[in-house]
Amino acid sequence: MKVDFHCHTTASDGSLSPKEIIDLALKHEVTTLAITDHDTTSGYEQALDYANKNNIQLITGVEASCTWNGHTIHIVGLDFDLNNQVLQNGLTSIRELRHERANSMIEKLASKPHIKIENLEDKLWNLVGEGVVGRGHFSQLLQQEGLVKTGQQAFDRYLKKGKPGHVGVTWPDLAEVVDWINQANGIAVIAHPGIYKFTSNKLNRLITDFKEAGGQAMEVVNQPRHCADINGMAERALRNELYASLGSDFHRPEHSWRGLGWLAPMPQTVKPVWELFRSSII
Repeated sequence: MKVDFHCHTTASDGSLSPKEIIDLALKHEVTTLAITDHDTTSGYEQALDYANKNNIQLITGVEASCTWNGHTIHIVGLDFDLNNQVLQNGLTSIRELRHERANSMIEKLASKPHIKIENLEDKLWNLVGEGVVGRGHFSQLLQQEGLVKTGQQAFDRYLKKGKPGHVGVTWPDLAEVVDWINQANGIAVIAHPGIYKFTSNKLNRLITDFKEAGGQAMEVVNQPRHCADINGMAERALRNELYASLGSDFHRPEHSWRGLGWLAPMPQTVKPVWELFRSSII
């Protein structure tokens, strides 16, 4: 059994199509996969038939944006009812917020004389295609136009708070997003808790509020090798009686440090999230 419960396709800000993600899962011998595109289930829907034909067990998944104490937090939803209208309506509302933010970012960047990108708007929406727009698309465009060399430079120089292209957005509240997932009979998971760079006390408060809202799990393994971070997250999951998930957060093959299914083993001290799934995993 080899699993990955966090990855992205062209349905949001990944570079591989849903079919190509399944091909990559086959190549890396991933047996059970959750496609967790940002604020949409389109990637799962596009990949399902192809996954079934290739004996890849595909779990319903999404990565939803929410706000907690002024911070943007990502919550992964797993193994939910795809047709639940509460969840789908909620995701639609977040996509609308993303579209509004993108248009404001286009206006801000276009108004800066030192940022010379001809046909910025057309180029941005061509990059997005039928996917869900995110700041990652702006990062790609800035790299393609030669204004930066890396995605990190794009955020540091243009997209982070206080920079020329930054536009703030207030996502739905954490408790509201967790409730959508619960109403769809799914499992709410705190995505990559280490990425927020919170102090230990602040992370503990997030976990407490998340659990009080009805959240059931947190990502414990995001790395390819066992490390102190995994131990720390496993201890937090155990202490808070949360189940443990694992996922690479794969976006694109050129990110050589983050391969699909390239994950350290789940610590034996925690309860794995798949114990909550309605079907046993392969």
